[in-house]
Amino acid sequence: MRLVLVLTALVAAVAALPTDIPEPGQLALVLGEEDFEDYLDAWLELEQSRSANSSFTTGARSGCTLNVNGDLGQPQPVYIRGNNYLAATGNTGQIRLNTGEQVTIACTGSGRTILHPNIAATRDVATATCVSNNLVSGSGWLNGNGAFGQLTCSAHAFHEAEWTTTRCYNNNLVIRVGFIVSGVFYPLYWSCFDQNRLEVLYVWYDQNTENAVHQTGVDRPSWLAGSFFPGVAVNTMYTQVNQKAVVTQLVGAELADKYVTSHQFMARGHLAAKSDYVFATGQRATFYFINAAPQWQPFNAGNWNWLEQNLRARIGAAGYNTVIYTGTFGISQLRDQNNRLVDLYLVPERNQLPVPLYYYKVVYDASRRIGTAFVSINNPYYSEAEVRALTFCTDRCRNNSAFDWLRWQPDRIDIGYSFCCTVDDFRRTVPHLPAFTTNGLLS
Repeated sequence: MRLVLVLTALVAAVAALPTDIPEPGQLALVLGEEDFEDYLDAWLELEQSRSANSSFTTGARSGCTLNVNGDLGQPQPVYIRGNNYLAATGNTGQIRLNTGEQVTIACTGSGRTILHPNIAATRDVATATCVSNNLVSGSGWLNGNGAFGQLTCSAHAFHEAEWTTTRCYNNNLVIRVGFIVSGVFYPLYWSCFDQNRLEVLYVWYDQNTENAVHQTGVDRPSWLAGSFFPGVAVNTMYTQVNQKAVVTQLVGAELADKYVTSHQFMARGHLAAKSDYVFATGQRATFYFINAAPQWQPFNAGNWNWLEQNLRARIGAAGYNTVIYTGTFGISQLRDQNNRLVDLYLVPERNQLPVPLYYYKVVYDASRRIGTAFVSINNPYYSEAEVRALTFCTDRCRNNSAFDWLRWQPDRIDIGYSFCCTVDDFRRTVPHLPAFTTNGLLS
């Protein structure tokens, strides 16, 4: 707690001074899972406030202009424009509506209703019409005009995770996650999930220029298992107490004390990142275990976090329209007291919840037919010779100025040894992905 207070004070101080604080990845071996997430949230808030100060449009224009950070209320409704989620204009961090343009406001979930100081009628779904600036009207449910940011819900909007009939790799069923508004399902991401092994193979979702700026200061909810982990207390499996017990069972107590420490332990590693979603509603919907896998915490905070942040910024700056396939492959191993490598599972008696060997993000822009596979090794205890032997393609990012935007430290085994592949090279080892063609690297 003392560390968090110090870091919070540091962030507050730097907000007023033209100096820098450490990037979150630089603290990968210092902070635990929750402290790191607190620091990351504060750091991103500071970075985006700096960006906003230099990039927000202040000139007069007709219609409504809403800042992603500052003009949206909490608990937040789901916003639908046309047949899609409301989106910012490019990478500006601003939502722009024409005068008279309408947005559906929805407080999804049983018993949830729309709140506003000018509310005239109880609604769970309603239509707001742009008047000017940040003002909207609501015929039949809002008295006069009201500030868009004062539209809130009586409780957090409820998101859904449900099986579909679509098949993915190895004949597994796809799970979709999103919100149901007026009987229509609006997806946020999809998960290819092996329920027998309790293994998330990959998650996929769209990532475009408007994702460059996201709401900051959004509280992290509890993780949810849904109905997808029958008979397994999955959150308990991730506790450090269980990790120590499992690793002791696999390699012996003496080695377990060396492997699972206060700095090296397994976190619930997001695949689709919380900060890859602009609005609080989408961010909260990422906390399903079908969007996570066991990930050594310094890797989670180190090269994986660097990739998430740098990639989102690059997509926004370059104007890419991408699909990101982010997943896991293989099983990480530890050496036992006999120097034998043993597979690592969080539910070892049933070979379930495997600790992945590889994490990846395959980023594909269909309109340009370009894509790159970014790959990291999820094991801080391999030797340099072992990680080099596990590098299954020519590293296309190394010594390549086209990837100067990527600030990870790829040779750091303790925070996730990393490399890049062409999509074709990646497919030769990892067979998960659906078919698509690339003619070059996304850089």
